[in-house]
Amino acid sequence: MANSDNVTGRNYFSWFWRLLMTVGVPNWLKEFARRYREHPAELYLVGGALRDQILGQDPKEWDMATSLKPSETEKLLKSLGAQNIGTIGRQFGTITAQIENHRVEITTFRGESYSSDSRKPEVNWGTDINEDLARRDFTINAIAYDFVRDRLIDPHSGQLDLNHKVIRAVGNPLDRFDEDPLRMLRALRFAAVLGFSIDQETYNAVIARRERLAIVSSERIAEELNRALLSPQPSRFVRLSVESALVAYFLPELIPTIDLEFDPAEHKDIYEHILAVLDKTEPKLELRWCALLHDIAKPLTRKKNGGLYSFHGHENVGAKIAQQVLRRLKYPNSFVDYVAKLVRLHQRLPNYNGDWSDGAIRRFVREAGETLDDLFSFAEADVTGSNLKKIASYRQNRQALRERIDELEHQAQIAKITSPLDGNELMAIFKRPAGPWLGEVKKYLLDLVLDGKLKQANKKTATELARKYLLKKQK
Repeated sequence: MANSDNVTGRNYFSWFWRLLMTVGVPNWLKEFARRYREHPAELYLVGGALRDQILGQDPKEWDMATSLKPSETEKLLKSLGAQNIGTIGRQFGTITAQIENHRVEITTFRGESYSSDSRKPEVNWGTDINEDLARRDFTINAIAYDFVRDRLIDPHSGQLDLNHKVIRAVGNPLDRFDEDPLRMLRALRFAAVLGFSIDQETYNAVIARRERLAIVSSERIAEELNRALLSPQPSRFVRLSVESALVAYFLPELIPTIDLEFDPAEHKDIYEHILAVLDKTEPKLELRWCALLHDIAKPLTRKKNGGLYSFHGHENVGAKIAQQVLRRLKYPNSFVDYVAKLVRLHQRLPNYNGDWSDGAIRRFVREAGETLDDLFSFAEADVTGSNLKKIASYRQNRQALRERIDELEHQAQIAKITSPLDGNELMAIFKRPAGPWLGEVKKYLLDLVLDGKLKQANKKTATELARKYLLKKQK
């Protein structure tokens, strides 16, 4: 990029400006822009793609702004041979496509705002790039690259704020947060992910307008939380959410954990433990949510015995809370159930000390199902104390359990073990209609198989054992 245009009268030309001279635009994008403009149409590189390039990071997708309306953009992209054209964001002016294996997102110049009680933004098409930049959230995202003149357009000093590592709203922050309250969460996320500070006026506006987060749809909030939780150090975002009290509008259940002691010996409180585990957990959304919610029920289950605290059943209560939280945020049922299972079972591995029978291990593996590997991964992150001997013991026990599971899986495919007799066979043998007895008999036979006392293929013996079981139940 040859030069930088409009730094609002500030005479700064430091190493940072010289760095901008070296920020290049890929040849495939230059060629695409050249063909696009032949329509004719205006096209600018904007938003996160440009910001990431300035920061020396590789953009995951390329955001652009155009003078064309969405229908015109779609038509032009087809004529240019773009692949996988997506129109799901058409109502907001956005068309996505694949250009030479690169994902691009092209949005019509626009402005948008919320009414006082609406959950959906009202979108108005704009007329030029400066108007489009003026409606953006933060100065670091309000920079555009002009393909024609090979220059940066920066009417709100976004480059300066990038240099100073500051998150600052474009114009009046109260207006920006009134237009879209989700921007308050975005401010916290950008500050956390980039390691930037938040401009004081912008932060004050977050405090002043935080109640408006309640009008934003759960789906949009969840999408923002996903980005924050998958960042390298998600605890930063959570801390900012707590400090600003925004957490009350998406995860109020976390608040009681703050400053609540659970290990007097190490002066550990639940909230700090949750944040430590959150940062240690691998960046998989199910695991990050498990980290955030695994001890969420400890305030509800805490009891003091002498100088120690106990939290009996917190994993079961926590699983129910996890379901409530994630359903409120409109996550898919399969995701909700998966995270809830992780929360419910997360204490099993720390409690293993080598005394489980083979049958108990088989039952645990069956119960864990597809979450098994994630439970092992999470168990490693869940150890945050300073007692090195205790940590080493936990790891040794987990490794021993993993080895026993591997050995048992080598002997038999545990997940495929079932009762030797299914429901239809049992009804035919005993000439009885369906009812609770079927489940009881199948569980009885399955337990015998799991304990190695009955072979899965031995239907004859299973029939006799089932007959004896039913006779005993009748007495």
